[in-house]
Amino acid sequence: MQSCRYDVMVFGAHPDDAEIGAGGMIAQEVRLGRKVVICDLTAGEMGSNGDAVQRRAEALASAEVLGVSERLCLGFPDRGLQLCDNQISEIVRVLRDYRPRMVLSPWHGDDHLDHVQAAGLVRAAALNARLRKYGSSEPWTVERVWEYFIHETSANPLLLRLDDEDGAIKQKALRCYLSQFQEGEGTVSTRLHGLLQRLEWHDRYAGSQIGAPWAEGFWQREPLGLYDLRNMLL
Repeated sequence: MQSCRYDVMVFGAHPDDAEIGAGGMIAQEVRLGRKVVICDLTAGEMGSNGDAVQRRAEALASAEVLGVSERLCLGFPDRGLQLCDNQISEIVRVLRDYRPRMVLSPWHGDDHLDHVQAAGLVRAAALNARLRKYGSSEPWTVERVWEYFIHETSANPLLLRLDDEDGAIKQKALRCYLSQFQEGEGTVSTRLHGLLQRLEWHDRYAGSQIGAPWAEGFWQREPLGLYDLRNMLL
């Protein structure tokens, strides 16, 4: 039986998705000595600012700040994510090659279609990856698929406690994306401008709800168990 190679694999539809929704969690996992890999499904080439080359450079700089083991880009077309077999099978290949224990994707209820499609693709690939008769490579079973929030949030997210170091690293990683978050001459104004401050307010408020400096929210489709009323069985 194969053992896992990575503790966590975080999928994003675009570069910066993983950092916006789960940058603090990634920083925390790395700080705890766990291996994390990020996989961007597209290069974000359809964004109003920046191009594929610039956004890839920003993504790699951010990955270095976070301390992740590796960052991939599958090169699917931006605004062209589809729940089709060729895209699902490529994600299956990645899951089987990297063998992560847990996988994260954008939340399926987000208002951006690429984020919705990414959630569907990752969940379908996680299912297919464990099927022995799907493809010719060795199957791999992901223990859990979590979803993180970018624009929209579910009514009752599970809040992950983060410390000040995790929050600071997340903010530093996000600041690598100058093409997306920095306004200047020649840039097109988008709702991402001003997002860094709003994310800090959001994460600090989420933290205040559970008595922590920062927090990020996550969603889980499958039931979560409890050891007892104080301890969650993950």
